Amino acid sequence: MTFYAKSETKETIREHTDRLLDNLWLLKNSYGHKFVRMDERMWELLRLAVEYHDVGKANTVFQNKIRRAIREEMLETDCDADVPHNYLSVGLIPFSRLDLTKEESRLLIHAVGYHHERDKPPDKEMIRHILETDMKNQRNAISEHMKLPLAEKLSFRFVDRLLKRYTIHDGDQFWNYVLLKGLLHRIDHAASAHLPVEIDIDQSIGASVRNYMNQQGFRKNALQQFTEANQDKNVVVVAQTGMGKTEAALLWIGDDKAFFTLPLRVSINAIYERIRDKMGYDAVGLLHSTSVHYLAEKGEENWEAIKQQSQQLSTKLLMTTIDQILKFPFYYRGFEKELATMANSKIVIDEIQAYDPKIAAMLIKALEMIHNVGGNFMIMTATLPTLYLDELKKRNIINEEHSIFGEFIDTSKHRHRIQLHAKEITEGLEDIVRKAQTSQVLVIVNTVRRAIELYQSLSEHEQNIPIYLLHSQFTQEDRQLLERKIKEFNDKKINGIWITTQLVEASIDIDFDYLFTEMSTLDSLFQRLGRCYRKRILDEERCNVHIFTENISGVPRVYNEHLINESIKLLQPYDGHILDERTKVEMVKQLYERKRLIGTAFLQEFEDALYMFDNLDPYGMNKKEAQRKLRDIQNIQVVPRRIYDGMIDLLEAYAACRDVKERLRLRMEIEKKTVSVQRFIAEKYVSERLPKPFEHIYIIDVEYDFQRETSKGKGILLDTPMSTFY
Repeated sequence: MTFYAKSETKETIREHTDRLLDNLWLLKNSYGHKFVRMDERMWELLRLAVEYHDVGKANTVFQNKIRRAIREEMLETDCDADVPHNYLSVGLIPFSRLDLTKEESRLLIHAVGYHHERDKPPDKEMIRHILETDMKNQRNAISEHMKLPLAEKLSFRFVDRLLKRYTIHDGDQFWNYVLLKGLLHRIDHAASAHLPVEIDIDQSIGASVRNYMNQQGFRKNALQQFTEANQDKNVVVVAQTGMGKTEAALLWIGDDKAFFTLPLRVSINAIYERIRDKMGYDAVGLLHSTSVHYLAEKGEENWEAIKQQSQQLSTKLLMTTIDQILKFPFYYRGFEKELATMANSKIVIDEIQAYDPKIAAMLIKALEMIHNVGGNFMIMTATLPTLYLDELKKRNIINEEHSIFGEFIDTSKHRHRIQLHAKEITEGLEDIVRKAQTSQVLVIVNTVRRAIELYQSLSEHEQNIPIYLLHSQFTQEDRQLLERKIKEFNDKKINGIWITTQLVEASIDIDFDYLFTEMSTLDSLFQRLGRCYRKRILDEERCNVHIFTENISGVPRVYNEHLINESIKLLQPYDGHILDERTKVEMVKQLYERKRLIGTAFLQEFEDALYMFDNLDPYGMNKKEAQRKLRDIQNIQVVPRRIYDGMIDLLEAYAACRDVKERLRLRMEIEKKTVSVQRFIAEKYVSERLPKPFEHIYIIDVEYDFQRETSKGKGILLDTPMSTFY
């Protein structure tokens, strides 16, 4: 008798199981030594879980579903109850013959019973009914097909044990369960995709970086030597911008499998490109919400393979965002897969201070969980809030035995002399214009509204100076155009003004002569300073950074008022003076000390989030719900009416197209016409949605101002309803 596991490939249960076994041996032989919790007994439990995980698919109802799909003759049966096969599989495991301890039996029951997570718990009576009326009659045929011993007596008593799920209160056994179930998920998903669970095992990013540096004539600096020398430890590094932190992280990774995370997709794309194209390391994947679009647009010939390997987490080095791989503190159903992958991997978290306090709390909890399954991590940042470092120590996530801390700051090169102005930035326009006659001036404000206000004022009065505006509320394609434009403008040393928001703080590599900025919290402010005299030394008395401290936009919605006021106090002694890199690091440490944060919304958000993660009931949500909690659900994608009217042909072409690659290209063209805006502001102007599969995009009836030929305009004008006649 043939029992099928898959309809698409007409694969039998035994064939599918053999694929899993191949992946199990590949994983064990490649990275077995990395799993500190996986002794030989645990590997044997994983083998048993693999062997028995799908035997429940032999039930007649499931077989008839596949037979109907592949147009084979249906099997006769009196049983029509449909019970998930993962629950039935447990009933066929011959526990009496396996010589397992009580705890090992529980691990196996739960790993197999929940290798698919269902919305409904197991129904004891339904399971009993199918085992007794259907599977009992086929027991010998299933045993022969699977070449496995099966339970002599098909009992359903295991359901009571299955209903009592593992929780953190089970101590070490919880982490063993996470590994067993998570690794079963990994090898099962890879086998179903007909992919190896791990690829490019012998590739070394450390070796590629060393070769690249040798070819370029670069010598390893103190930071890079430090990280390379401590590959066996958890590393926390504070290092200023421009010290080669990316290379330092890659040298720490060395020969190991790793995940490299950054807050911004544009930064991740840039490092992916650098590693792949400049360093010549092709064992690198890319995983974020628009990575497929980026890969296809970049012209990667094998983008589909890169996408699949990245989604399966099989790539040797994966560039990714935290919402893709570090959301397991939500304990969503199936979280074990991502967490178990960390057990034989290293993870780099770059710029932890860039996340809001709720997300930072999730990252700290994630690092604690990674520590518990035996993974290694590196935190590297230009400024590290003391609050976060203290919490890592308090939870024993970083300790003297397994962790090392390093600071790498060059105080010999002075780049910024600051001047504080106790007035609103709109009062500094004359000075901005005067300096722009002979220099490149960057203006950074806290809100899009304030940026548009400044741009309008300057554009109305100054016709002879180039003035440009860049913020987040242009369409994706116009924003990409402006990001290219600001780099070209900067490279060609054209005198003029660029008005921007915090969008440029970390994502765009520019080096302006002067910075005029609204006050923000120190960590954000110092990122802004990195866009002025980024690669130069200031060897004169003038102030090249001007900070405006009154009537600041974005308070308290964007920046916490208490933290802004404390930041101003800390800056005041340096008014008119050089602000060196050591001082910046020390000031951020002081700003984020717990005692200075007492009573603030910032500290409350951080502590509330930690408490929630520490007390969350496992399995209360699914993966998509966890992802939504991490992403900015306050924003929606919109397309202005005028732009929508010009893309009807594009939508019709997409609807008619049947070629996969052409459909992807058309989809990217459509997505590029959208703007991400705040839901509560946009909703009153939204009229309708686009047709499927673009129903997440809304048509918005407001004006949109931009001329691509001149790169001039204000973007989407949410407070300007569209004219009836246009």
